[in-house]
Amino acid sequence: MESGLFKNGLSCPQFVYAQVILPLKYKGEITYVVPEQMAALVDVGSRVKVDFAGRTYTAVVESLIREAGAVEALYNLGLEKGIVYKEIIEVENLRRVSEFSIKLWHEIADYYLCTVGEVYKAAYSGMVQRQEQVKMRKRPSAFFESVKEFAFNLPQLSQAQQHAFDEICGHFETGKRPVLLHGITGSGKTEIYINLASRQLAQGKNVLYMVPEIALSKQLQERLRKVFGERLLVYHSRQTTAEKGRIYKIVSGEFKDEYLRGVESSGNEKNERAVPSGVDAPNDAVVVLGTRSSLFLPFKNLGLVVVDEEHDSSYKQSEPTPRYHARDAAIMLSGIYGADTLLGSATPSFEAEYNCRIGRFSKVTLFAKYYGAQPPEVEIIDTIWACRSGQMRGSFSQKLINTVRKTLQNGEQVLVFKNRRSYSPVVECVECGSIPKCPCCNVYLSYHKYNNTLRCHYCDYTVKFNGICTKCGLDTLKYKGAGTEKIEEELKALFPEYSIARFDADIAESKREEEAVIKAFSKKEIDILVGTQMVSKGFDFEHLGLVAVLDADSILGIQDFRADERALQMFSQLMGRTGRREKRGKLLVQTNQKEHPVILELKNGTDGVATENITLIKSLLEERREFAFAPYVRMVKIVAKHKDKEKLELLCASIQAKLASVPCKEFTGPFVPAIDKVRGEWLKCFYVKFSRDSRLVENKQKLLSAMADLKAHNSIVLDVDPL
Repeated sequence: MESGLFKNGLSCPQFVYAQVILPLKYKGEITYVVPEQMAALVDVGSRVKVDFAGRTYTAVVESLIREAGAVEALYNLGLEKGIVYKEIIEVENLRRVSEFSIKLWHEIADYYLCTVGEVYKAAYSGMVQRQEQVKMRKRPSAFFESVKEFAFNLPQLSQAQQHAFDEICGHFETGKRPVLLHGITGSGKTEIYINLASRQLAQGKNVLYMVPEIALSKQLQERLRKVFGERLLVYHSRQTTAEKGRIYKIVSGEFKDEYLRGVESSGNEKNERAVPSGVDAPNDAVVVLGTRSSLFLPFKNLGLVVVDEEHDSSYKQSEPTPRYHARDAAIMLSGIYGADTLLGSATPSFEAEYNCRIGRFSKVTLFAKYYGAQPPEVEIIDTIWACRSGQMRGSFSQKLINTVRKTLQNGEQVLVFKNRRSYSPVVECVECGSIPKCPCCNVYLSYHKYNNTLRCHYCDYTVKFNGICTKCGLDTLKYKGAGTEKIEEELKALFPEYSIARFDADIAESKREEEAVIKAFSKKEIDILVGTQMVSKGFDFEHLGLVAVLDADSILGIQDFRADERALQMFSQLMGRTGRREKRGKLLVQTNQKEHPVILELKNGTDGVATENITLIKSLLEERREFAFAPYVRMVKIVAKHKDKEKLELLCASIQAKLASVPCKEFTGPFVPAIDKVRGEWLKCFYVKFSRDSRLVENKQKLLSAMADLKAHNSIVLDVDPL
């Protein structure tokens, strides 16, 4: 390289500097020198090996500094401050990160008050890099051969669906605002998604179809595969490394590039059939069915993002950073690509409803059932009365038992909902009253009978259960309460002639068992399915005639400003799982609180009622407005943590002092969360509320700056838009 003379009179090579993003919680610019022999290989988005603080990392080049003035300024800054710019070690043989991805990382980092490096770490973990390096068994031509057919067997839309479809398309054509499809359960939202996706594929654009849970993607995958064939790709954390690597190559356009170059994707010397110069490869557009992590796929040409069940709390990542909400991040993603966004739900979130009211979203309603089914019947069983009159048999009232038997005799299936896994939530010593607790968290250990263990559901601490009390030494530990395991056991005793299975997080630990249970229930090989909230999310079971909710009070009694909203959504979703065909279904709820507002609203019926006309929702939104809670304000939850309780108090005092200078609407705290100790650290929380005005972004950044020194020591967590 040529040498030049800087203002200080020193002669210096005309370096090219690279500013990079490291997969670390580091705020600030990180600059390296690009060696002369690498200059032609390094560009924005290149992944390079660098040394940082004595360790080697794979960094992403965010920008290159070539101009003489900028190079001079950096060089002089290094001389003044004694900075020695290290050289890039090598350029990784990995596909460059697109400008779209880097822009998404920045938007997520700015909104969720974290660093770009933390977002990069989430998007491109070490596992992802290994996926990219896996050599594909299938050649690019094999992929194009499998997707050459483009005649989709699209589902026929009903008159109501067609009207909703046309409305959605109209909104997409007139503006780029996200569209909320409020379609009641069983109205056929999926058929609309499929038809919208096919339009994008025909234009050569990719589609991202998001679902909240892996389990839901299994059943949906079969429906979509019948339409899109090999153009459907499924992406979630349980995919194999090879399959994830293949998806990366397809959505990024690498398969298409390799096809046009006429070389095998495996990289060996055998050429594929020659491709004439100037001839395009076939249309390689695909539909990616994925969970929240699919947002970070390196899409090259994204045309549509569908967020199904947009209200679902599983879209929010709680650990680790970035603590993003996939629904909102999907809107950021669509904005960057200029893609359309469709949010769908039978029970829209208050945030989505609010955005429709202020004109940020457009709204389309679909209140007609696809098969013309009637809304399910709702019946409430007062368990206080049932206990007093001797009508309870274990966890079941006699009325519920009779209804289950009648449903089964009619050839229909039953879903029993219990919002707690395990056999028993706690075990207690009948002699001294001691209840075993997790040594790392301030929670009781749950008993899991299938492997005879006591387990913490927060840190996963596990110990074998022997029935002996560690306090008094007697063999007197007994089960208290009931989880899904015990409910399954009780049902097998009550209905021994029927097939009964369970579907919860313990079952979901095994991919094979999880898929087998869902498939068997869909085929009517299982008569009664016991499940947690995993079963409430969008499943379509044709022969399901009854949904029974046990211990509804465990849902109604949660102390949180979102509790009633979530409870109403949960019960409405469960109601929607039944009666999806010709026969009318039934929701039966056992509760001690038959006069609870959520229970009364369920009895009134919410199917086909516009959200603004549902009494409880109007009341809850008015309360949110009056007391300044989301969605009328932006909220940030500060979680302070320390292993020492006294030091935690000092930390909270420091946070309070710093919050006094933050221009927020108000802050509350510190308060003790429901679980005040997790993984050995004591916790306290604050809520910081910001007005939704033009200074929101600036004020949130001031909060970040005020907490910077505390956050740097991992003493606090900032959770934007907490659940």
